[in-house]
Amino acid sequence: MDTLRLSAPQVDFEYSKLDNMHSSITLYNDTQHPIAYKFKATNLNIFLVRPPLGIVSPRQSQQVNITLHSKVLENNSIKEFNEKLQLITTIMPQGVQDAGPIFLDRTRRFEKQRINIAILTKDRKIVAQSQGNQSQMFQSVNKQFGQVEPTRVIAIPTADKAKVEAEYFCNKFEVLQQEVTKKEQELQDVQKFNTSLIERTSTKPKSGKLDKLIFLISFILSFLLSLHYQNQILSVIKL
Repeated sequence: MDTLRLSAPQVDFEYSKLDNMHSSITLYNDTQHPIAYKFKATNLNIFLVRPPLGIVSPRQSQQVNITLHSKVLENNSIKEFNEKLQLITTIMPQGVQDAGPIFLDRTRRFEKQRINIAILTKDRKIVAQSQGNQSQMFQSVNKQFGQVEPTRVIAIPTADKAKVEAEYFCNKFEVLQQEVTKKEQELQDVQKFNTSLIERTSTKPKSGKLDKLIFLISFILSFLLSLHYQNQILSVIKL
């Protein structure tokens, strides 16, 4: 048995015409095996599921938060509301930690559970509820907000892979060299400014404690700037 037990066969949302509606469902793993899960929805534009996929350890549970967009109620035919979620589960192979690629394996057996949706008023009166249509298409909620489906890894020949890696590191080295050159130039500019400040101060006659104080502050600031740029250059070189 590779299914997860649901806290409820239906997710209820409290009616709100202006604000998004929020609810949750809990997945329970009553087995001795880790089980991977993944959610799909009939309409990606109105559902937000977090987390949309994952792994539930043996004898553990996972709460899933679900948001239903308020624009679902903008439809004049709200009585025809028939949105659903689908939960797909499978036992995780030993040693595998990432649930995403598992669902790309078409040879694997998956369990599917339909989760109905209901919108209710505070006094539990039904505003809208999933109908019994079984032919609806479900889409992976991983695609929400730019989140894409995991893709299969394509093997690259060893020689081509080495070439690609060499080009990558060469480009990265050139960028680092440019950064080092830039930081060195900035350090030289600071040192020149410091030197010119010392020279100008040494040529001026002594004009009291105020000039000495100004010179001391300027010298300390110049020294700190020099240390700052030196540290940046060292950090870039270490990269």
